[in-house]
Amino acid sequence: MYDFIFKPFNEMTEDDYKKVGFKSGLEIHQQLLTDKKLFCRCPAGKYSREFDAEILRHMRPTLSEMGVYDGTALMEFKTKKNIIYHIKRETVCTYEMDDTPPFLINEEALDIAIGIGILYNCNIVDEL
Repeated sequence: MYDFIFKPFNEMTEDDYKKVGFKSGLEIHQQLLTDKKLFCRCPAGKYSREFDAEILRHMRPTLSEMGVYDGTALMEFKTKKNIIYHIKRETVCTYEMDDTPPFLINEEALDIAIGIGILYNCNIVDEL
């Protein structure tokens, strides 16, 4: 069981956080100026209001590479929301429609993301 520490935020020390077992992370989504998308070879950044097809999807939780379910994905799955995607043939592939696993990562995008993380002195994890 965790011990609760009741003191003002600005008085909390690193030892206080260790005592309660606090861990936090930040995930940022940002479109990068690359030619190709992150996990497929479709062109990146070509958006318009025109579309060729509409896909109706529902969130389906799947095991991560680490062998666990993502809590947020499980929560979204339980809402049973309809997610509607408008797609253009030249900018979408089987990966984005969940018909194939991700392709090899776009090394250019990975280099940019790691460079930004280093600039911000982030603690970069070694799995994706």
